[in-house]
Amino acid sequence: MLSKSKKDYAVPANPRTRMGQKPPMKQRISPWVWGIFVCSVVVWLLLIFLSLNRPTFFPIYQVVPSILRPLPDFLAVPTALEGVWLPLFSILGLCSILRWIPANNFTRLMVRGVMAVLALRYVVWRCLVTLNFSHGMAILVSAIFLANEITWISSYILYLLQSTWTTTKKRSQQADRYEQDVFSGYYQPSVDVFVPTYKEPEYVVRRTVIGCQAMEYPNKTVYILDDTRRPHIRALAKELGCEYITRPNNNHAKAGNLNNALGQTKGELITVMDADFVPFKNFLTRTVGFFQQDKVDLVQTPQFFYNADYHARNLGLENLLPNDLEHFFGYVQPARDTCNSVICCGTSYVVRRSSIEAIGGYYTGCCVEDYQTSIKMLTHGFRLIYLNEMLSMGESTRTFADFIDQRLRWLQGNLQVYFRGKDLPIWSKLNWIQKSFHVTLIAFSLNPIIRFFSLTVPLISLYLGPSPLVASLPEYIYYAIPFTLMYNISFTWATDYRMSAFWSEVYDTTFCFPALQRLWLILRNPFAKASTATRKGVKEEGKNYNLHLTWPLLVLLGLTAFGIFLNYGGYWFGIWPAGQHEYEGKSVLLFWVIYNSFVMGTAVLSGVDQPVRRTSDRFPLHTSCKLTIGDHVYWGYTNDVCEQGSSITLTTERFTADGTHATLELLDSGLCVQAKLKRSTISPHCVDLSVEFVNLTLEQNRQLVNLLYCNLDWWKHRKRPGIFDSALAMFTALLSFRPVLSTYSRTEGNGETFIH
Repeated sequence: MLSKSKKDYAVPANPRTRMGQKPPMKQRISPWVWGIFVCSVVVWLLLIFLSLNRPTFFPIYQVVPSILRPLPDFLAVPTALEGVWLPLFSILGLCSILRWIPANNFTRLMVRGVMAVLALRYVVWRCLVTLNFSHGMAILVSAIFLANEITWISSYILYLLQSTWTTTKKRSQQADRYEQDVFSGYYQPSVDVFVPTYKEPEYVVRRTVIGCQAMEYPNKTVYILDDTRRPHIRALAKELGCEYITRPNNNHAKAGNLNNALGQTKGELITVMDADFVPFKNFLTRTVGFFQQDKVDLVQTPQFFYNADYHARNLGLENLLPNDLEHFFGYVQPARDTCNSVICCGTSYVVRRSSIEAIGGYYTGCCVEDYQTSIKMLTHGFRLIYLNEMLSMGESTRTFADFIDQRLRWLQGNLQVYFRGKDLPIWSKLNWIQKSFHVTLIAFSLNPIIRFFSLTVPLISLYLGPSPLVASLPEYIYYAIPFTLMYNISFTWATDYRMSAFWSEVYDTTFCFPALQRLWLILRNPFAKASTATRKGVKEEGKNYNLHLTWPLLVLLGLTAFGIFLNYGGYWFGIWPAGQHEYEGKSVLLFWVIYNSFVMGTAVLSGVDQPVRRTSDRFPLHTSCKLTIGDHVYWGYTNDVCEQGSSITLTTERFTADGTHATLELLDSGLCVQAKLKRSTISPHCVDLSVEFVNLTLEQNRQLVNLLYCNLDWWKHRKRPGIFDSALAMFTALLSFRPVLSTYSRTEGNGETFIH
């Protein structure tokens, strides 16, 4: 059982607490106790199977049909070998050319049509001829596995229908036209830029405010909405020349903070930029023009992140794997825009003040405010649109625990709306297409249940004996493999390589068991207290294995290894008597439990947090520079730059460091700062240096933020790996065991981290 924090559960009042006495401490079960318990279970299972003298609880002849049932004529597998392989080779041929076919509305429609036919073909085969009726337990296992598949495929087909057509190209063309009206001064309504903050470090808030002030739009006012009443944040607002708003309490969290600011500001439009996001200079010029249309009430833009998320960073795949939200923001939201179902996502959006006031302000009835406020706007007939352009960047969660906490809060907030029928009349006010997106969201929220059965049913079958489906190998080749292959490859292709089906399964697996616990809590009390905000500016000195979150996966991995040993090792070592132990479909069952093990193993390794020792991220900015040390001048280029320092290479054969202080000038941007030399490596034809910026003025700080965060530069475009690249990365990361085996050291005073 996962440990319960104060943030996760509402704690009832305790009479002894009211009298000034401390409440009784909750006793947690020691990890050693869990270890002894798991080992005891394994030993107990082994003793049971030794007493049965066979590798499965039920005899194979009782729970697996000895003869396959004949197939109906319309499902009969061709007798010729080439006929059996024809669907698979056809799909391989189609998928092989998809890399050279751009994903657009027309091509997605064609490929999705093929995908829908394969899915229907697979479902008919599964429902009519693959159920196992040989034993009561076999019927139960087989029915659960089939129901799980049908539920997933049904939601996937609905997803295909909803996500084939997008508005990306159309909105960008509109933005091109409206931008001219903003530049010319024809349309420049007043804009209030809200920067809500709750416990974020000062340097994070500073960066965001500087970025907001740098937006190329004259008629704007920037407000820091400080929900923690910090004197140094008030002083920061005065230093930067922006407005400061606070309130005496934290009622309704971020929604209450925004509503408090609504009553103290007057701008025609409102932009919300979370304290960990930085807008690009053209954010307002690309979005404000849409409000010339009276029917447009909110413009949402995507969220992109300047740091790798936890799983890519922990696995050492920062430059390869996308953030898991890229699929939603780059693909799902533009599809929602086709039928006025866009979700407000809490930051990087512009909303009409009169529209938000017309619904009574930001919605306060749930633990999060963004999605719920957009639902209320939609039920009032307002129009929300989505501009699929990267116009801001923010900080992704840096640790596994923060990721889980954030997603659990989102999960709870998403499901809470369905318990607010009076305030959010979804089923009576929205049209049937908008309602279908809510069906998809409910299915997505319940996906941990589907994932749980996908992980456990094959494992249960391995122990008990009943096969979850009855089919011959030619049937798998003819029906199952073409569908599975087409799903994996077309999913990645259709999303423009924003998400791999493999990595989607890893995410689902890491989230599965924490989400099941939260779903159980929601079932009992949908409005139990949730955490209020995700940590920002996280620093960790050492590794964190997060075993309190991943131990269920470790148990399943142990049971899988034990089950494989029972079924195969027992015969190899002579534990079981030689005999007929193989049956039709057992190799497929073995494949699924091994595949699940790879996914679970990757999920566990991705949850091993590596140290986070930097206070700011380094960007691979390559620009020419000049370094002056005393009377010596050196020329070179930067390898990377952050707000605190830079790594540079000097193109010189002679290097003399007269002291540790220098002046660094970035020639392309005109930035000139004082620097302190931290370390150097001298090679025959160059010198590699690490420098720390010192005594930065406010103007220099602004220049740095503008240089690093406020423009769409080349390094902000990540690579888009294909499906095989992603699969290879997953297996490589798993087999290398890097998150566990890597070691770190730290140089004195500068927080540099080295991997060995």
